Amino acid sequence: MVGFKKVNVNPKGHKTGDCSTRAISTCLGIDYKQALKEQYEMACKYCYGLTCKETTTKVLEKYGWVKMKQPKKLTGKKYLVGEINEICTEKQLQFGVLISMANHDTCVKNGVLQDLWDCRYKTIGNYWVRK
Repeated sequence: MVGFKKVNVNPKGHKTGDCSTRAISTCLGIDYKQALKEQYEMACKYCYGLTCKETTTKVLEKYGWVKMKQPKKLTGKKYLVGEINEICTEKQLQFGVLISMANHDTCVKNGVLQDLWDCRYKTIGNYWVRK
């Protein structure tokens, strides 16, 4: 299971409503405001909401990331965020994996979940990795 480190990259310390911005910033290694600007530009260009999954996908694709389908075990059971190390390579885990789950986005980077709260027990939806 991956580790957990409590991190908030929001420059004002806000703790709600910006999980996709924080995840993009952390995974791409860019400033929070730059991540927000990228989301804004893609939302305007494609007419999606600022923090919706389509906008996140467009931002990540711009940087050479690819969206992966929800992973499932051979038994059909779904993986938890804390089990991302079982489906991603060591290189992907070091570079960063943006994970989407119900009502939240997060980032695992350097093999550690970096977020405001420990969501390792939540089910992975889609996830993005760098090509």
